[in-house]
Amino acid sequence: MSGEQPDLGQIHTRAEFKGALERLRAGRSYAALDKAAEGRLPKSTVSDLLNPDKGLPDETTLEALLRACGVPPHQESAWLKARKRVLGGGDPRTAGLIRVAKAEPRRLGVHAAIDVPGADGELPAYVERDTDTAPRGVRTLIGNAAEGGRGGLVVLVGSSSVGKTRCAFEAIRARVPDWWLLHPSDTAQIRAIAADPPARLVVWLDELQRYLDGVDGLQAGTVRALLAQGAVLVATLWPDRYDIYTALPQPGQQDTHAHERELLSLADVVDIAERFTPDERVRAEQIAADGDVRLAVALHSDDYGLTQTIAAAPQLMRRWRQADAYAAAVLTAAVDATRLGVDSPLPAALLLQAAPGYCDPRQSAKAPSNWFENALAYLTEELHGAASALTPIASPRGGMGQTTGYRVADYLQQHAQAERRHAKIPATCWQALTDHLTDPSEQTQVAGAACDRLLYRYADRLYCNATQTGAPPAGLQWIDLLARRENVEELRLHADAGDWYAAERLARLLAERGEVEELRARADAAGDWNAAGRLAGLLAERGEVEELRARADAGDQHAAFRLARLLAERGEVEELRARADAGDRYAADGLAGLLAERGEVERLRARADAGDQHAAFRLARLLAERGEVEELRARADTGDPHAADRLARLSMEWRERGEVEELRARADTGDQHAAFRLARLLAERGEVEELRARADTGDRYAAGRLIDLLAQRGEVEELRARADTGDRYAADRLAGLLVERGEVEELRARVDAGEPYAANWLIAALVKRGQVEEAERLRRYGLEAE
Repeated sequence: MSGEQPDLGQIHTRAEFKGALERLRAGRSYAALDKAAEGRLPKSTVSDLLNPDKGLPDETTLEALLRACGVPPHQESAWLKARKRVLGGGDPRTAGLIRVAKAEPRRLGVHAAIDVPGADGELPAYVERDTDTAPRGVRTLIGNAAEGGRGGLVVLVGSSSVGKTRCAFEAIRARVPDWWLLHPSDTAQIRAIAADPPARLVVWLDELQRYLDGVDGLQAGTVRALLAQGAVLVATLWPDRYDIYTALPQPGQQDTHAHERELLSLADVVDIAERFTPDERVRAEQIAADGDVRLAVALHSDDYGLTQTIAAAPQLMRRWRQADAYAAAVLTAAVDATRLGVDSPLPAALLLQAAPGYCDPRQSAKAPSNWFENALAYLTEELHGAASALTPIASPRGGMGQTTGYRVADYLQQHAQAERRHAKIPATCWQALTDHLTDPSEQTQVAGAACDRLLYRYADRLYCNATQTGAPPAGLQWIDLLARRENVEELRLHADAGDWYAAERLARLLAERGEVEELRARADAAGDWNAAGRLAGLLAERGEVEELRARADAGDQHAAFRLARLLAERGEVEELRARADAGDRYAADGLAGLLAERGEVERLRARADAGDQHAAFRLARLLAERGEVEELRARADTGDPHAADRLARLSMEWRERGEVEELRARADTGDQHAAFRLARLLAERGEVEELRARADTGDRYAAGRLIDLLAQRGEVEELRARADTGDRYAADRLAGLLVERGEVEELRARVDAGEPYAANWLIAALVKRGQVEEAERLRRYGLEAE
C-alpha cells in the first residue's frame, strides 16, 4: 500500500515536493524500499529526501522510489511534471521568471549603498521597520493577499530614498519566498502574463508611475485579471504622484488621471515615513553596534534621514550645489524637463540644447569647447559607489556601452523640484523639449505645462507632434487651445476633416459670436449635430419660434428641446400638450414643469397616473415642497421611483436640521454623503477650525468648503500656503482674490511657474485694470519664453 497521495498540482517548491515524498514513504525504512525497488535505489536516496539542502532525485531514481511506494504507473507522470515545475522547467508561463528567494535587491530597484571602509556586501543589514509587523503593515497585507489565492495590490508610498523598495523586497522575501517573481520591463509584458499567469506570482512594480500614463499605461482591468488569478502585485510610488493620481478633478476640469485613480482604488496603501521612529532607530543602533559600519556612519547624519544617507543623499545634494555653471546648467535643465512630465531618459542632444539658457551672457561667452562633455562627466560620476546626479541609461535594443539618455537621481529630483517650483524655465529648454521629445504622452504633458504658462508657440508644436502619432488626449487638448485662442480657421479645418471635438468647439465659438448663417449651413449641409444644437440655442434666445417649430417637425431634436422650453416660458399649454401627446418627450417635460409651476396637482396626478414619467417627477417634487408626506409614501409604496427619491431626501433633511452629531459620526466612519452635508453645514455656520481640522485629515468636502470660506473672508496668506502645497482649488480661489485686489505681478509669477488656471485669471485681471488690448493679445498669442 502506498502512503498519502498529495495534490500534486499544488506543489511549487522543493520543500513541498520533498514533504509530499515523505508522506508517500509513510515511514518505510530504506531496506524495505530498496527491496520493493529490487535494489535500484541508491543508498543516499531516503536520507537526501529528508534533507532540505539536498537536490531533488533524478527522474530514474524518482520512478524507482514511486514504484517502491506502490504508486500506480498512470500516476507517475504527475509526479514527474511536479518535479519539472519545481525545477522551473515544467510550465512555459514561468519562462524568464525567478523565485523571490533568488531575486537580487539591487536589480529590483533597491538603491546602492554608500561605500564605507570596512563595509561588507552590497547593502547594509536590514533594519526592521515598524510597518513590517504592524496589523495593517506591508508584510501582513502581502501575507493576506497570498493566502488562499486571494490576490492583492500593495502600494508603498514614500519619498525618494526612504527605504520603501527595500521594505517591500524584505516583505516578499519573508512572506512568499517560493513564489515566482516578474519584474516587467513595460506594460505590454504585464498584459501578456495577465492573460495566463502562473500560479503563485508576484508582480514587482517599483516606481509605479513608469507603468502608468493614461490610456496607454497599466489599466485597472489588467490588475483585476491578475488579482482574480491570485497574483500579488507590489508597487512603490512617490507621495506627490499618489496625490496627483488620486485627486478628483474640480468642476469643469478635464479628468486626466481617471485610469490611474481607478487602478489605485484597488490597492492597499502603506505610507513609509522619511525618518526612522524611535523604535526603528534603536534597532538600527543595535545592528550598527554589532559591526555594520554603513549604519554607524548613517546614524551620525543630522541633515538627512538614515536611509537617505545610506543612499548617498548628502553627496548628491553637495554635487548639485557645488557644480560649476555649466554642470549646474545641464543638471537644472534635466530637473526642469523631468518636473514638466518627462519620465523617459533625457537624450544628450536635448540637454545640450537646453543648458545655455541657464547660463548668463558672461558664462556663455567664457564656456570652453568641451563644457558639455566635462559637465556630463561630473554629473555621472558615482558618489561613494552608490549614486550619481545623472545616471546614463542604455536603450534596451542598443549595443554595449551605448547611452540613450540620462535620468536624474530620484532624491535629487525630488528636492530640486521643490526648490524650483516657482522658477521660470528658459526658452532654450522649451525649444529643446519641442525638438527632441518623441513619446506622445510626454509631448502632451509638456504641451499642457506650456499652455499653463501661456507659451502657445511650444504648446502648438508639441500637440501637433503628439497628434501625428495618434495620441487621442493630445488632439483634444490641442483643440481646446485653438478654441481658447478663437482660431476659427484652424478649428474649421479640423472639423471639416472629421474631428468631432473640433466640430463641437467650433460650433460653440460660432454661437458665442452669433454666427447664425454658418451654423445653419453646417447643420443643414454637413449634418453637423453640434452646429444644430448651437443653432437651436441661438434661435431660442432670439425667440425664433417658427424656425424652431419647422426644424423640430423635421426631426431636429435640439430644436424640439429648445422649442419646448420656449413654449413653457410663454405658457403655451395647449401646444405643449399636443406635442407631448404626439410623443415629444421635451414637450412632455416642459408641460409637466409648467403645470408644477402653476400648482396644478390634479392635472399632474392624472398625467403621472397615465404613465407620464415627467409628470411623475414634477408631482413628487411638488408634493415634497408642500410636505404631502402621506401621498408621497403611498406613491412610493406603489413603485413610483420619483416619489421614493423625494421621500428619502425629506428624511435626510429632517436629520440635517439638528442632528449634526449624527452627521459627524457618520462622516467619521467614511460616509461620503454625510461628509458632504456636514461640510456644507459647518461652512454655513462659519466653523473654520473644524473645517480646517477635517480638511487636514483628507476630507475633500471640508477642504473645498474651507477654501470657499477663506476666499470669502479674504484670507490670502492661508490660501497662498495651501496653493503652494499643490492644492489646485486653493490656487484657483487665490487667483480670484488677486484679481479683485489687482495683484497682477503675483499672477504673472504664478503663470511663469505653470500654475493651472493662473493664465485665465491674469487675463481677467488685465481686463479689470483696463488693459484690454494686452489681455486680448495674451489670450490669442500667449507669451514668449525669455
